[in-house]
Order: sequence, then C-alpha cells, then structure tokens
Amino acid sequence: MSPADWAELLTGFLDRANLALQRGDRRAAADDTARGAELLFLQAQIAKTLDEKRRFVKRAGQLLETSLTLDGSVNFEKESTAENPAPACVQAACVKTSGGKTLTFENIAGLGIVKETLLQRLIYPLKYPEKLQRYGISSGGGMLLYGPPGTGKTLLARAVAGELGLPFYVIKSSEVLSQYYGQSEKQLADLFQEARKSPDGAVIFLDEIDALGAKRTEQMNEASRRVINQLLQELDGVGGKSEKLVFLAATNEPWLLDSALLRPPRFCEKCYIPLPDATARRTLFDMSLQDCPVDHTVSMESLVRRSNGLSGADIVNVCEHAKLIPFCEAVNTGIDRPVAQDDFDTAMQNAQPSVTPELLARFERWKR
Repeated sequence: MSPADWAELLTGFLDRANLALQRGDRRAAADDTARGAELLFLQAQIAKTLDEKRRFVKRAGQLLETSLTLDGSVNFEKESTAENPAPACVQAACVKTSGGKTLTFENIAGLGIVKETLLQRLIYPLKYPEKLQRYGISSGGGMLLYGPPGTGKTLLARAVAGELGLPFYVIKSSEVLSQYYGQSEKQLADLFQEARKSPDGAVIFLDEIDALGAKRTEQMNEASRRVINQLLQELDGVGGKSEKLVFLAATNEPWLLDSALLRPPRFCEKCYIPLPDATARRTLFDMSLQDCPVDHTVSMESLVRRSNGLSGADIVNVCEHAKLIPFCEAVNTGIDRPVAQDDFDTAMQNAQPSVTPELLARFERWKR
C-alpha cells in the first residue's frame, strides 16, 4: 500500500468519526478514531527509519487518547491541582503572567487614542462596577488589536492586565493547533477553562488569532472548521460565562479573520495600532536608552525625524545595534565610552523598515 493510500484510509476513518460526533454518537466516533490509531501503529511497524516509527507511534497515541476520551473510559477533564496538574497543552499554550514588574499604560509609548478606548470599553467597567450598574452597562467582552507587526499589540494587552491587576493568559495558536483529530478543539477548551478558574477574573490574550479564526471557505478542511466553531463557542461563554473575563486578540492580518469573530458580543470593538508618531518615537528612544550612557552631541530630534516609518520594534532594534558598537569596543580595548552620533548613524543606515507602504495601504482599506 502506498503512502497516499495509507493517508486516504486514515482520512476516511477520521471523517467518519467527525460525522459520528456531529450526530452525537460518541461511541461510533471513538471506534473510528481507534481504528485510525490502529492504522498508525501498523505504519510504525513497517516504517523504514526510527524517526518515522516514533512519529507514527506518537500520532497513534494521541488518537488513542482521544478515542478513550470519547468513549468515556478515561476522564481527562478533572480539575487541575498539585497532584493532578493541568494538561501539558494548557501549560505550554496558556502562559499565565504574574509577579515581577507590572506593565501599565505608562510603559507604553504614544497610542493615546487606543489607550483611551481600552480604558473606556474594558478597564473602567471592571474597575468601577457600581457606576457600571448605575448606567446599566455590561462589563467584559472582547477587543481586537490589529495593525502592522512590531507596533506593541502584545505590550498593550499586558498593560490592560496590569491596569486591572488581573492574571494575564496568553493563548498561543502554535501550541493549540494539532494535526490529530479532536485535539485542537479539546486543547482550546482546556485553555479557556483554566483561565476561568481565576476568582477575580482574568485577561485572555489570543495572539495571532488569524491562525485560529481564519475565514471559513468551501476549501477549508473539517478540522479547521471545528477549531473556529470551538473558538466562537468559548467566546460566547460555553463552559461558564463570566463578566470578569476580558478577551483581547491581536493580528497583523485582520482581513483573514472569519466575519463571525467580528460580530457582537465577541470582538465587536476593533482598535488599529499604527506606527508610532514623532512623539511616540521620541519616547521609544528615551526608554530604550535610559540605562545607557549617551554622548551629549547625539541629536534626538534627528533620530526622531529619520526614524519616520519605523515600527516600535524597529526603533528598539536601532538602539540595540547602536549600543552594541561601543560595547564591543569596550570589551576589546578596555575603554568605555558613551554611545555617539556615529553609532546611531551606522545603526540607522542598516535599519530596514519592517512595514511596507503597501501593507499600510491595505490596513487603511480594511479600516473603511
């Protein structure tokens, strides 16, 4: 049997399992999933290399776990405790940030309009529940942060958690998505369930949401459709709705998102995170150089002017390259000196904007 025949047979088992699950027949879904696992074990036996054997066995093991879960033979949904920790996928993909230095809006350069929007729609409703009730406004909800890469979307999300004093959960699409039947949806559900355990609420941040919530098309495979449906259900509150949960998501390509995600009450509010203006660029230079000796001849006005079109990440990178020049000289000669204008000139010459005019124009068109 050729590899294509093996793949077609496996796909047939998993498609039948999905159809059985849709009609509520978990036992039939478990049986077909188990047949898929058996097929992969057979492939492992005839595999020519050790790496192939390991890969097939690993995939078979995950399908077998899914089969047992569907059949009810094993319960993988127990509450996470010290003796019974959260599933490995939760620990890997849902990063809870607490302790250490708290990031707030004061640590974010510029973006005044965006900060005000976040305050009005997400932060004030949770910080002032009595006034919220007085005016009959509901709290919680979601906001989509979109814009070019390197403009501070993740930092903004962290700052929202800092302003609220709540745990910050990052859901990483790269860790959620799995090639095995049923695993992606289960992992996504586990992640939201873990965040909902926070008694005072939490900020849930879905990074690169376009990887999880791309537009549904006729050409899309069934597994991707199931992931989007699971995400929509979680955002709607399946498994326990909480007004103390704040949902934030970020994307560099909002035009890829399924339209259902952008309808109330999911990510009904959308905030464009633009490239930094002159004031924000000056703040970024000041923040990046605050712990570094800088020669008094360095012209910050010139740096701000020349950095027009650079993202926040680009500016930080320019500063790091400029600081690296006197650092390497100090290591080799033993003589320390401040960062000079020539160092910045060299760094600026090598700086390439990460955002093209064509990409900016596409964001402008999407905003309309």
